[in-house]
Amino acid sequence: MSSTAQQLLRSQRDVLLEWTRVHPAPLLRWLCDAGVLSHAHYLSLLERSPSNAIAQALETVCASEESSRGFLQVLREVQDYYCDELQVWVERHCKERTEGIKEAKPVRVEEKKKPKSPISKLFKGKSKFTVTPEVKVEEELKPRRSVKSSHLRVPLSAHRNTLLERTERLTSYAEGGGQASNSASHIEIRYTDLFVTEDNESFDSSQHEYFTLASRRARIYAHQACQRICPHHLLSPQGTTGRPPKRVKVKGIAGIGKSVAVQRLIYEWALGKHMREFTCVFDLRFRELNLIKAPLSLLDLLEDRFRYFKTVLPDLLASPGSLLFILDGLDEFKYQLDWNAPDRDIGVDSKVPVSELIMAMIKGSLLPESSVILTSRPSTDAPKRFFQRCCVVLGFEEDQVKEYTSKFYKDPKVSEKVYNYILDNDNLFVLSFIPLYCYIICTALAEFFSSQEDSDSWSLELNPPRTVSEVYYCYLFTAIKHHALKGKAERNTLRSEVLSLVKQQLTNLGRLAYENLLKSKIMFDIQDLERYGLTPVDIQSTFLSQILVPLKEERVEMFSFFHLTVQEHLAALYCAINLSKQGHIIQALDFWCFGEIPPPSTSPTPLLSQDLHLDQTRVENLQMFTRFFMGLLRTRLGGQLDGLVLAPLEVGLEGEDIPTRLGIWFQNQFKGRQLANQTALNLLHCLMELHMKEVTSRVAPEIRSLNLFKIKLSVVDCAALHYVLQFSPHRLKELNLGYSNIGNRGLSRLAPILHRCESLYLRYNCLEREAAILESAVLKSNECQVKKLFMCGNNLGPEGVLKLWNALEQNTTLEELYLDITGITERGTENIVNCLSKNTSLKTLTIVGNDIGEVGKRRLRELGHRRPGLQIIGNFVDDLGLLKAYLDWVEEIRDDRDQMDSVKNADALQSILKGLRVGAGGENGEGVEGENTAKALELETKILELLNAPTHLAGVR
Repeated sequence: MSSTAQQLLRSQRDVLLEWTRVHPAPLLRWLCDAGVLSHAHYLSLLERSPSNAIAQALETVCASEESSRGFLQVLREVQDYYCDELQVWVERHCKERTEGIKEAKPVRVEEKKKPKSPISKLFKGKSKFTVTPEVKVEEELKPRRSVKSSHLRVPLSAHRNTLLERTERLTSYAEGGGQASNSASHIEIRYTDLFVTEDNESFDSSQHEYFTLASRRARIYAHQACQRICPHHLLSPQGTTGRPPKRVKVKGIAGIGKSVAVQRLIYEWALGKHMREFTCVFDLRFRELNLIKAPLSLLDLLEDRFRYFKTVLPDLLASPGSLLFILDGLDEFKYQLDWNAPDRDIGVDSKVPVSELIMAMIKGSLLPESSVILTSRPSTDAPKRFFQRCCVVLGFEEDQVKEYTSKFYKDPKVSEKVYNYILDNDNLFVLSFIPLYCYIICTALAEFFSSQEDSDSWSLELNPPRTVSEVYYCYLFTAIKHHALKGKAERNTLRSEVLSLVKQQLTNLGRLAYENLLKSKIMFDIQDLERYGLTPVDIQSTFLSQILVPLKEERVEMFSFFHLTVQEHLAALYCAINLSKQGHIIQALDFWCFGEIPPPSTSPTPLLSQDLHLDQTRVENLQMFTRFFMGLLRTRLGGQLDGLVLAPLEVGLEGEDIPTRLGIWFQNQFKGRQLANQTALNLLHCLMELHMKEVTSRVAPEIRSLNLFKIKLSVVDCAALHYVLQFSPHRLKELNLGYSNIGNRGLSRLAPILHRCESLYLRYNCLEREAAILESAVLKSNECQVKKLFMCGNNLGPEGVLKLWNALEQNTTLEELYLDITGITERGTENIVNCLSKNTSLKTLTIVGNDIGEVGKRRLRELGHRRPGLQIIGNFVDDLGLLKAYLDWVEEIRDDRDQMDSVKNADALQSILKGLRVGAGGENGEGVEGENTAKALELETKILELLNAPTHLAGVR
């Protein structure tokens, strides 16, 4: 009788270890998925060296005959990943094992009456081990092996192994730069699922993409039942057709995880775990395609990029339906793409400019049967008409932030402390949903929350960071300190001494960041680096390895900051170090915030001595940079940049210090300029980052009115509003936050200042019952100065509105209350008569678009009798002015997709239609009432047209 599988593996351990340790990933993952290794054990093996991991796996499986048989079965599945010798060994020994197992048939796992394990299920009936003609056919029909003729198997195996080597680790800059060698960077350990969903929105390219995303997420979370899409499901069948899409677009801002999601997808395919319908996956990066200058064919491109395919490419391309092309990073492509150009007849051997080649692949005029996934940032978008599925990556959700922190820190106590600190800080909480920001935050907080809290081993001399600029500065200083003090025992070295060690390198790096930020340049070649006194050797051996990323794509020698915000922060640091004269700081702020260049008669700051021009788009794209600058200026004033600065800050001619001069500058902006909404918001953020009471106290009284209508606001934006306005002693004439999607959390952040707003516009803000309760407390306050309150289009519901009526019983300031389309039902009118009949200030109440029923209408009529001076509008047809306003509103939302989204989320149009039809049942005479009826019919017609309009016109999801 042949030896058992267990005995075989023990006797052949060394040779199997030698053959498999080169590429352990396929074997270990398949063993885990087959149940031969537990998931926890699998992850622990990934923390070991390849040889050690395989050795430990062999030791584990040799513990029992069942697991040994499971190992042999898996080895048959993954043999293509390994050398020819292993494949010969598998064919010979697996056959022998099969015959031996057949002889030992009486010994079965199920006869011992144990629950069936995943392994026993794997070998049910032992059919996979019986080498009969039928089984051979079954093995040949397996997708991974059947599509490959013998001459394709070797290059495809080489391709899979190449992709595995390139994708199995996540870049981890805080761990030494580039591909970190420690286990925590393995994609199976560190990868955290992302929030990916269908995309049906337009993008405002004038805004910094981070600001747009933050507001969009708040809107989606509050109102959409989003479909979460796993990366390997991007090409799954969709809709009623059941057909998989051939062209898929995935967009998301920088650092949101697009490339990591693609990396995971490629890794899973290379392991043979997902998307097995594709014979081959070709991944092409646009930053690599930038190096192509001469016309070339698709064959030329693929032969150069995947040289092991050179002899078999024609055969692969002959079956395009089994090919997937992944085009990563369209936003990094330097060539212009004319999406409206007519299609050309291009074949796989047609030589054309690379831009035309890529265009033909995306449009489907080249290899239309193949599948294509395109990734891009929103600012460089491809028309949706070329894609059957469009997705957007929205980063992490709260649970994923928690998961990420738990994976980042090995100590669960530390991860819990960090996670709770993030939750309690609005600035960090909103940042953390972007994976790269989450990484920066975790790195910055690591020393503050280490398990050795009583140690004095750190030299940060700060409390944990609170603002965005503080987080980035802590991250940078942590990177500098770990490199500058490497191998030294003095871990508590003073900050100024640490910074002085890297002063020249940091200055050079900052100048590179700043001057190229003004040009919107984010990628640099070696010559660029050398012009700024930087070399690739410096990058490999210093803290620069954690900042500048070499793009190691075949022969590409390019570098970039690992995230745009890192470039913005270093640019701001450079400016904070080099600006010492008050006049120069003011000139720089005028330039960065408004694009204003100093007149020739003045002595300009050296930072503006170039021939510079900023259009409005570039000015708006500098908003994060200006916030960083203000935060770092505060850091300098606090002495925390000592060791870097060249000269002390200058005192003004009249003895003014910097805070006084800054206060006057901010004061003049709010006093003398007609500020655009987004610009005003950015200045508020700058004040919050500066975080100096003496400055903000001078500025806040000048803000008598603030209009942020249709500016999507995150909770951090609301925090900035509160921070500044809390220092004003005056009432605010108007605070317009209509269509800003602040949600309950954002409104709570503003709660301490709402009582000082004369006119408060909160229309369509994703507010719910909790918001009505909060606003009720504002109206009850003895300090309440609110005269007009607009709450239309929020789902306050009957419970929330009952609280408002109760508050109005004692309120003496509110004159106008607008509650159109707020989800009020008959129950929501229960106490309206009793409460409002006692109120003496309210003059106008609008309550249209609510289903209050006949009882509710009767209560409104009774209230009208008790309060004859109160104008109650409960029916659209009752008020001509209201009808005209809603007609204008329909035209407005027709042209504004974001506004339309808010309206759709509140189901407002259907509510209005219902209100119009109910109102039409009343009596209509001549004169004014007849005109009202005509306007009501016109409004109904326009709403129906809008509801029936195509998605791309009406913004319907």
